[in-house]
Amino acid sequence: MEYKNYSISSGKGKLYLKEKQPTAGYEEVTYGTEGKKTYHQYHQSIKGVPKYFEVKEVQYDGRALRFLELSLIDGDISNKVSVALKNKNGYTDEVKVLVSALNGLDLGEEVTLSVAKNKYTNKAGVEKENLNLYINYTGRLGENGKGLGTGFIPFADIPKAEKEVDEDDGEVTWNWKPVNKFFTAKIKELEEKFNASITAAKPAAAPAPASNPAAPKASVKEEEPDDLPF
Repeated sequence: MEYKNYSISSGKGKLYLKEKQPTAGYEEVTYGTEGKKTYHQYHQSIKGVPKYFEVKEVQYDGRALRFLELSLIDGDISNKVSVALKNKNGYTDEVKVLVSALNGLDLGEEVTLSVAKNKYTNKAGVEKENLNLYINYTGRLGENGKGLGTGFIPFADIPKAEKEVDEDDGEVTWNWKPVNKFFTAKIKELEEKFNASITAAKPAAAPAPASNPAAPKASVKEEEPDDLPF
């Protein structure tokens, strides 16, 4: 199996692969206060059959980093999308759009996953951009000939952060607990859904041959390569 580990660039509204060294087809990207360099190859979309969905923790530079990961299996290629799980307020925007697009997914069918940035005008009349993620079936086509989408969690169903005003100095803060609790439950639902699908797809174990009960068993462990986010 060939593993491709994608991240999401909120700034560009694209998926990207990364390399630590200059590589043909990859763009140089500078990050951090020390001007560190990495190399990205950008993609608008990927495809495959959704197979694995999980929260993963890795150790990097003395820190525990947590990610939400989705794997799409495209023949002998595993296309994995990995996004940072949380920021200072709770779940990241990347997690929210991924979970929303997966909410109505029917497992077992090939899909495309694409990322885009959309512009909108807020209540104050200021133009802003937000990140969107789309999952579409390749085998279910609409009247326009394009793959039908999996849908999204209705905006009205997602709790809003609660505004809190300090009685003494009037300082405004926001309580994100209702939002985080909602997405924690959604992530758990999806994990259970994917795990149940994997369990159901496993073939029944064949009985051991009676003629050679003591034969040694071969064990093969296939491991994914390191997929740190940098």
